[in-house]
Formats: sequence, structure tokens, C-alpha cells
Amino acid sequence: MLTVERRHITGCPIKPKGGRVLNKCTCPLRAAGTVKNERIRKTLDTCNLDIAWRKVRAMESELESGKVRKPFDEAVEAFLSGRSVEPSTLRKYNRIMSRLSEFAIGYHIGTVDQLRLDHLDPYRESRGLCDLSWQKELQLLRTFLDFCRKRKWCEENVAKDMDMPRDPKPKEREPYTRDEIIAILAAADSFGLYPYERLRARAMLLLMRYYGLRISDVATLRKDAVKGAEISLRAVKNGRSLWHELYPVVRQALETLPLPNGASADCPYFFWTGLGDRDGHIKRVDRTLQAVYRKSGVKNAISHRFRHTLATEILLNGGTIEDAANVLGDSPAVIRKHYAKYSSEYQHRTKTLLRKVHQATLDTIVTHDHESDANVLKTLAKQVVAEVGLEPTRTVKYGRF
Repeated sequence: MLTVERRHITGCPIKPKGGRVLNKCTCPLRAAGTVKNERIRKTLDTCNLDIAWRKVRAMESELESGKVRKPFDEAVEAFLSGRSVEPSTLRKYNRIMSRLSEFAIGYHIGTVDQLRLDHLDPYRESRGLCDLSWQKELQLLRTFLDFCRKRKWCEENVAKDMDMPRDPKPKEREPYTRDEIIAILAAADSFGLYPYERLRARAMLLLMRYYGLRISDVATLRKDAVKGAEISLRAVKNGRSLWHELYPVVRQALETLPLPNGASADCPYFFWTGLGDRDGHIKRVDRTLQAVYRKSGVKNAISHRFRHTLATEILLNGGTIEDAANVLGDSPAVIRKHYAKYSSEYQHRTKTLLRKVHQATLDTIVTHDHESDANVLKTLAKQVVAEVGLEPTRTVKYGRF
């Protein structure tokens, strides 16, 4: 059984008298007692006796049923501490979950089990995200509430009842043209103030151009990745092994690279000192390349478009989707989703299918080749819409303007 106790503060006039009179002061109240052989001492966050007794009865009911009411902020902290992800991903999780915690405070959601489905609608409105960003955030919310449900902090995952955006479309990225690549490389040779920046930028761009490397793989490229006429590394994002031939133009660019500023003579990296935060270094490299893109004048130029360019070239030159996936270190599903339209096999299959569909029409055109164009059009119209015609069969009423 639990009871209510008054936790007298310093200077309370009732405290010297024994403190058993609960209604003679306004000191904080707490629940105390034993439930299922477990000793309970917990503050009730109130000074009102009626509220305190209601909370005690609810607490007894929950303890008897085995249900645990977990404070929202403690649940978020437990969830984030158990994530085994890259530091950059963890920062994104922290940012999203901090917004959720702020929302919970504003809506007086003290524990996880108090979160309802109708809370998620105003939460989404407060975020102001596009469909693609909301899809990713909603998936994180579902993961968080599943984490809580398994620990019996809530009975159901209300985020699973929230409608997922229907097939949100990522922004279409077009591959670079040959002239755009030339303009970017030319800008790398002229931007900035010193040869140090230009040599580093040119080598980075060549690595992305010839191998489709992500900017994180370029920025952290180790010198021992170059072995003879080969370059091999493990992708930072997904750990996929990449192996490529080392082309002479790339070898020359790497050999002429200056030592990174502040690095020791035995620095194991081409572009990084190995000191400080890795993600911070990647962001600095990205800012350097953005300066090159601005100098080049190429519209919508970003580093990731080099991956699109290489994938497109592989598929247009007869490579398979699996070939592109192996080169870029991605899964075939990702390549198929974004680049299938460039596959020669896909294009051939599409053309063959359409030819079969329209074969009867094409034969008719050949048969009536000696007829006038007007007669051919009449014949095709009869085949396509026999006995109906191309015009509507009922009167169309026109309204006044």
C-alpha cells in the first residue's frame, strides 16, 4: 500500500512538530510505501492533497498491473543512448528527438503512454517538412515508439497508424555533361589564392569523376589505399569494399598533392591530418568544393552528381545494374530505382514491348502506303475507335462565361 507524505522544506513551521499534519502547510508531497515487496519513494510534483491521492491510486494500479509510466525525456535519452550509428546520424537523431521533446512539453505530455495519434498531426504541422523529409522522420518516430513498446512504456506504437506519405519523389539529379565537367575542372585550377587549395580540389574532383566516390570517402582517403596500379578502400557510409584501377591522371594528381596543413610527415591521409572531428573535416572539404562549383558557373553543381554521371555512363555503355552497383558501392535496388531509365537493356526491352503492342497499326501503315495520308488516318481511326469515332457521341453543353 502507498500513502502520501509531506516533504517539509527548511523553515517549515510544521516540521519541528513532527510533520504528520498534512494539511497545515504547502510543502511538496510524495508517495511512500511498498507494492509487491518493492519499496516506493517518489515525488508527486504537487502540494495539493486531492491531486496527490489521485496520483497515488493511479500509481498503485499501474504497479499492480506491471505497467511502467516512463517520463518522456527519460525515454528519449534511453533511446538515443542505445543507437549504434555514425556520429553524423546520431546528431540528426538528437535534433529530431529534441524537437519531439519540446513538443511534448508544450502539449503537457509527461510520459510516453500519454502520446496519442492526434498529437502527431500538429507535430507534423509544426515541423513544416516536405513529404520526403517527413517520411524519414516518421520512420524514426516509429522506431522510437517501438523501442518504448518493447519495454512496456506504452501499449501501442501510435506512429504506425500515421499515414506515410505516398511515394515521395526525391529531387531529380541530372548527370553532368562533358562541357560541365571541363568547366568544373578548369575552375579548380583557378579558384582560391594558393596552389595548395587548387591541387587538393583537382585531386578530389578527379577521384569523384573517375570512381564516383562519395565526398566522405574522398576526404578520408588513406595513402595505403593506393597499392601499385590499384586503389581500394572501404566506403565510410555502408562499409562496402571498393576496388578500382588507378588511372594515370589520378595517380599524377595524388602524387603532386601537398601535405595537409598541420600534418606530420608520416600522415596516413591524403587530405586530412587525422586530427580533430572527422565529420567536421568532411564539411570543410565540402565547403571547398562548393567554392569550386560557384567559380565554374555550372548550374546546380554538387559533388553527388558525379555518382549520377558515372552510373549513367556505365549503363549507357552496356553495363548492367549490378555492374553499376559494384562500382559505386550501392545495392542493385538503389541503382534500379534511380538509374534504370539509362540501362540499354531496359531501353531495348521497352522498345520491343511497344513494337509488339503497335505492330498491327504499323502493318496497316505499310499496307496502305500507296493511299493518301487522309485515307491512312481514316483507316487508323476506324481500328482504334470502331463504330464510336473520335468525337463525343453526345451533345456537350456550353456554359456562359
